[in-house]
Amino acid sequence: MREFKKAFTLAEILITLAVIGIVAALTLPGLIQNHNEKAWSTAKDLWEKKLTETVRRMNIDGVMTGHESTEDFMNTFKNYMKVIKTCDNSDINKCYSPKIVQTGSDSEPIEVQTSDLKTAENLGNSEWGTNTMSFVIADGTTVIMAYNPNCAYADPIEDTGSQVSCLGFMVDVNGKKGPNRVGDDIALKGQISLSNCDNPIGDMCFSTDFQPTAIDTCSDTTWDDKLTANSYCSTNYWAGAKKACSDMGMSLPTKEELAQLASNLYVDSSGNAVEIAYNEDKSNLKVKDEYKDNPPITLGYRYWSSEEYNAGNAYFRYFSTTYTLGNDNNWYYKNYSNHRAICVSN
Repeated sequence: MREFKKAFTLAEILITLAVIGIVAALTLPGLIQNHNEKAWSTAKDLWEKKLTETVRRMNIDGVMTGHESTEDFMNTFKNYMKVIKTCDNSDINKCYSPKIVQTGSDSEPIEVQTSDLKTAENLGNSEWGTNTMSFVIADGTTVIMAYNPNCAYADPIEDTGSQVSCLGFMVDVNGKKGPNRVGDDIALKGQISLSNCDNPIGDMCFSTDFQPTAIDTCSDTTWDDKLTANSYCSTNYWAGAKKACSDMGMSLPTKEELAQLASNLYVDSSGNAVEIAYNEDKSNLKVKDEYKDNPPITLGYRYWSSEEYNAGNAYFRYFSTTYTLGNDNNWYYKNYSNHRAICVSN
């Protein structure tokens, strides 16, 4: 009788390969992620050792402290660490990735434009008063750094004296390659803060006030598609104010935000704090002493609200030296040219 050798059929081989492929597809990303995490952790440890050694040597040589700016510090720092490229705070992205990701307070990822990280305050050190700089070292690591002019280190010989932090930084051990995420390839000393504000009033951030320029919403409905049927939509000052605020990355304030502005601007005739509702008029006021000689807005004008009464009209609040008006009847034509505008951070 003839004997047959046992062997796998083509179908069995294909099924086996398919199973192997599925298993690989499920496990390979995890293996890659684990490998990357170990590599990033090692690279961050190496950066810490390099920086610690650099600071130690600079401290021994007496050149760690006494610099007036980050730029001044960097001129000395380059003599101790192999820096191959530096960029000032107007060109951060020439040395550093344009965008990074960090996890917000609600655990949702937040994308940050690193060109906005121009000062020490943006790295969580508002009292330093210095700019940031970015640079690249020889191994490809990229860094954004700020220097504290008031830093102090212990005496390297006697080990005495105060010690105050000198540096805030954000280091990307992966250079401009992804994922550019804080906690992965990015380590941060300090915290990212984009709360710079040229005109803080209370706990809100406002722009400088301005006279808006009208835009033609008859032909361009981007900023107000409700006005197309009105004959005066060619001079839409309210829409011009909306657009100007949007261009700043801000927005026109709501009626409530204008009321908060009023509450922070005024006190009553006895100097006591006041709370002004969004639909409330208030008289017998005076401007707070801190704003008396330099008020944060131009008084004697109506200020546009982002809220509309109808297609052709929008609400406003009036600010004078002794009273403010903001009731529900305070609305006016969007084509009125004498209103002013102020923008508030989103």
